[in-house]
Amino acid sequence: MPREIVKEEEVTLPKVKMLLEQRQKEGELSHLQKLTYDYASKFSKIDVDKADALLTRLKEEGISGVLATQIVNILPTSVEELRTIFSAESRPILPSELEKLLSIINMFR
Repeated sequence: MPREIVKEEEVTLPKVKMLLEQRQKEGELSHLQKLTYDYASKFSKIDVDKADALLTRLKEEGISGVLATQIVNILPTSVEELRTIFSAESRPILPSELEKLLSIINMFR
Protein backbone atom coordinates (compact mmCIF):
# COMPACT_ATOMS: atom_id res chain seq x y z
CA MET A 1 0.00 0.00 0.00
CA PRO A 2 1.55 3.34 -1.02
CA ARG A 3 2.18 5.90 1.67
CA GLU A 4 1.04 9.48 1.43
CA ILE A 5 3.61 12.24 1.81
CA VAL A 6 2.27 14.57 4.46
CA LYS A 7 5.21 16.91 4.85
CA GLU A 8 8.61 17.42 3.27
CA GLU A 9 11.53 19.13 4.98
CA GLU A 10 15.31 19.00 5.17
CA VAL A 11 16.61 17.26 8.26
CA THR A 12 20.10 16.82 9.62
CA LEU A 13 21.83 13.45 9.81
CA PRO A 14 21.61 13.35 13.63
CA LYS A 15 17.85 13.87 13.36
CA VAL A 16 17.56 11.14 10.70
CA LYS A 17 19.40 8.80 13.04
CA MET A 18 17.11 9.70 15.95
CA LEU A 19 13.94 9.26 13.84
CA LEU A 20 15.06 5.86 12.58
CA GLU A 21 15.94 4.76 16.14
CA GLN A 22 12.39 5.66 17.17
CA ARG A 23 10.98 3.78 14.16
CA GLN A 24 13.13 0.77 15.06
CA LYS A 25 11.50 0.61 18.50
CA GLU A 26 8.10 0.33 16.79
CA GLY A 27 9.17 -2.50 14.50
CA GLU A 28 11.83 -3.72 12.13
CA LEU A 29 13.31 -1.26 9.65
CA SER A 30 13.10 -1.85 5.92
CA HIS A 31 16.31 -2.51 3.98
CA LEU A 32 16.48 1.10 2.77
CA GLN A 33 15.87 2.39 6.29
CA LYS A 34 18.67 0.18 7.63
CA LEU A 35 21.07 1.51 5.01
CA THR A 36 20.04 5.07 5.82
CA TYR A 37 20.45 4.43 9.54
CA ASP A 38 23.96 3.01 8.98
CA TYR A 39 24.91 6.05 6.90
CA ALA A 40 23.50 8.51 9.45
CA SER A 41 25.28 6.68 12.28
CA LYS A 42 28.64 6.79 10.49
CA PHE A 43 28.50 10.41 9.38
CA SER A 44 26.68 12.18 12.23
CA LYS A 45 29.30 14.35 13.88
CA ILE A 46 27.25 15.82 16.75
CA ASP A 47 24.20 14.80 18.75
CA VAL A 48 20.69 15.79 17.74
CA ASP A 49 20.31 18.55 20.36
CA LYS A 50 23.47 20.34 19.25
CA ALA A 51 22.49 19.84 15.61
CA ASP A 52 19.07 21.43 16.17
CA ALA A 53 20.60 24.32 18.10
CA LEU A 54 23.21 24.95 15.40
CA LEU A 55 20.58 24.74 12.66
CA THR A 56 18.46 27.34 14.45
CA ARG A 57 21.47 29.60 15.00
CA LEU A 58 22.50 29.41 11.34
CA LYS A 59 18.97 30.26 10.22
CA GLU A 60 19.04 33.26 12.58
CA GLU A 61 22.15 34.40 10.70
CA GLY A 62 20.13 34.41 7.46
CA ILE A 63 21.33 31.09 6.05
CA SER A 64 18.68 29.20 4.06
CA GLY A 65 17.33 25.97 5.51
CA VAL A 66 18.94 23.84 2.81
CA LEU A 67 22.40 25.34 3.27
CA ALA A 68 22.12 25.36 7.06
CA THR A 69 21.26 21.65 7.00
CA GLN A 70 24.26 20.90 4.79
CA ILE A 71 26.54 22.89 7.09
CA VAL A 72 25.30 20.92 10.11
CA ASN A 73 25.79 17.63 8.26
CA ILE A 74 29.30 18.47 7.08
CA LEU A 75 30.52 20.62 10.00
CA PRO A 76 33.25 22.31 7.97
CA THR A 77 36.53 22.97 9.77
CA SER A 78 37.91 25.70 7.53
CA VAL A 79 36.81 28.76 5.61
CA GLU A 80 37.67 26.96 2.37
CA GLU A 81 35.27 24.10 3.15
CA LEU A 82 32.58 26.59 4.11
CA ARG A 83 33.18 28.57 0.91
CA THR A 84 32.66 25.37 -1.11
CA ILE A 85 29.25 24.87 0.51
CA PHE A 86 28.28 28.43 -0.41
CA SER A 87 29.56 28.15 -3.99
CA ALA A 88 26.04 27.43 -5.26
CA GLU A 89 24.70 30.66 -3.75
CA SER A 90 23.93 33.46 -6.19
CA ARG A 91 25.30 36.17 -3.91
CA PRO A 92 28.96 36.34 -2.91
CA ILE A 93 29.82 35.65 0.73
CA LEU A 94 32.44 37.88 2.32
CA PRO A 95 35.41 36.26 4.06
CA SER A 96 34.42 38.02 7.29
CA GLU A 97 30.97 36.39 7.09
CA LEU A 98 32.56 32.98 6.56
CA GLU A 99 34.85 33.52 9.57
CA LYS A 100 31.85 34.46 11.70
CA LEU A 101 29.92 31.37 10.58
CA LEU A 102 32.94 29.18 11.24
CA SER A 103 33.22 30.51 14.79
CA ILE A 104 29.51 29.76 15.34
CA ILE A 105 30.01 26.22 14.01
CA ASN A 106 33.01 25.70 16.29
CA MET A 107 30.89 26.63 19.34
CA PHE A 108 28.71 23.59 18.65
CA ARG A 109 31.47 21.14 17.77
